[in-house]
Formats: sequence, structure tokens, C-alpha cells
Amino acid sequence: MSTGCIGQKIIEYEEKYETLIKPQDIVVLYTGHSQCYGQEEYFMEYPILTKEFAELLVRKQVKMIGLDTPSPDKYPFEVHKLLFQNNILILENLTNVDRLLNMSHFEIMALPMLIQADSAIARVVARIDLEART
Repeated sequence: MSTGCIGQKIIEYEEKYETLIKPQDIVVLYTGHSQCYGQEEYFMEYPILTKEFAELLVRKQVKMIGLDTPSPDKYPFEVHKLLFQNNILILENLTNVDRLLNMSHFEIMALPMLIQADSAIARVVARIDLEART
């Protein structure tokens, strides 16, 4: 189901993620929604994660999740709460995630501003091994 830009409306748990996601991974999701940036629907019609998908991330003890959307969920922010309660950081509003699609291995570096707040602007960089293409 499309949001009007690109991608799914709901990112649901799938059995295949049990083997794809390894313990302590940083998970980066590509939905294509970043192409809507600058349009009203970017903040209104974005894909969200189901609680079941978030519970998988908790079970796998991932370090961080990155999204090309403004948030993993909407009010009352159950997914946010679940992830934060389990020390899983959230990277939102990523761009150029499509450039990682054919990479079998890459490193994510997130450099947040040091401010007293519940969130911060961060420069997020993916370092790739050009020989690691699938």
C-alpha cells in the first residue's frame, strides 16, 4: 500500500527478519518516504512500525534504528517508548538510504549535537566498502 509518495504505510514484522537482523545490529529501513520531504504529507502520511516489529528489535537487542521518515510511530508513541525503554536509539529523517540497498556491509556513524534535550540534530554518515556490493 502506497503513501502517495513511495513505500508502505505500515512496516510489519515478517518472519524473514528473524534471520536478517542480528543481535546488536544497527537497522536502517528504506521506505522511499524521504522523497516526500518538503511536502505536507511527509509529516502527515509517513509509514509507521508496528509494535510487533519494534518487539523484534528489542528481542534482537539492536543498538539503533534509522528511518527515512520523521518518526517510527504516531501518538501515543508506543513504539518510541518501547525502543527508548530498551536503550534503542532512533535516527529519523534520513536521506539517501537507497544508496545502501545493494551493500552487504556498511558502517553507520551518528554524530549528534551535544545539547540538553530529549533529541538532537545529528550528522549521520554511512561508510561503505565499495567491494561489499551484493
